[in-house]
Amino acid sequence: MVDHGYVLPTRGLVLDSDGSQDQLARAQGCSPLARTAESIGFSSVWVGDSVLAKPRLDPLSTLAAVAAETDAVELGTAIHLPHLRRPVAVAQQAATVDLLSGGRLSLGVGVGSGDSVATEHEQLGVPFERRGRVLDETLDIVRGLWDGPLDGYDGDFVTLEDADIGLRPPGELPIYLASASFDPRDGFPEPIHQRIADHGDGWLPIAKSPTMYADGIDRARDIVREAGRNQSAFEAAYYQDVVIAETREAALDQAHDFIASYYPEWGELSDEQLERRGAFGPPSVVAEHLEEYAAAGVETFVTRFATSDQHAQFRRFRELV
Repeated sequence: MVDHGYVLPTRGLVLDSDGSQDQLARAQGCSPLARTAESIGFSSVWVGDSVLAKPRLDPLSTLAAVAAETDAVELGTAIHLPHLRRPVAVAQQAATVDLLSGGRLSLGVGVGSGDSVATEHEQLGVPFERRGRVLDETLDIVRGLWDGPLDGYDGDFVTLEDADIGLRPPGELPIYLASASFDPRDGFPEPIHQRIADHGDGWLPIAKSPTMYADGIDRARDIVREAGRNQSAFEAAYYQDVVIAETREAALDQAHDFIASYYPEWGELSDEQLERRGAFGPPSVVAEHLEEYAAAGVETFVTRFATSDQHAQFRRFRELV
């Protein structure tokens, strides 16, 4: 049996609002959406991240608020860009949210791509071409501080001595590694291969065919096994865009509008490009999509409803699953 996660529209209040009071109302609507997701059977709620490239609510602050308004639903980032912050602060903030939520937090992490993301890195003082290495050092430090005092760390970007945040996550705080731009059937690029070996507790890709996904999750678990860790505990997640409508055309129209406002630098995507990102159409089409990916090994779907009408999608998705 697979689990379903829901992505909160934390960027929507920037894209769709017409002023600070409207943003206030939309921000305060995140927790009710999370409660609705929990009540209809979603096992987790997730939030995205960006500071300047695609502005939105801060992910971990949002999840802290959601934790206070929900009972048991898991909390995750899809995805977080921890290397845009100082690693000690990331370790403290994530441990805080995990403690306040009773151990419900997971971190999906990645590096981001695109011209606007490159500009964002430049403005925040992070070398874009070396962002993967910055992320690796950040994860080294975050993991180290979660385990206990860090006597020292001497990296290319960060140096620490006798550092201790004093907080420990109550259990395992999983780190999911995101990917989008390569075919895992050709193997994982060496930096991502090593990141999985060192820090990966799960895989959270997007835009992979079922065949690509099945091969990728097998390869990722082999990497974990070769690193001497428990491959059976490595989680298989998949990020997807979904719009359920009466027809494929109606669903794609909504998704095209959503993606155009969300990623204006991409230009106009074809229907085929859009459909590589998820499922769009009547319930039967979405159901078939879910079945195919579940058969390929997906254990948790992380679903973003790529439309402004979240409540309509809730109703349709609930009937579907």
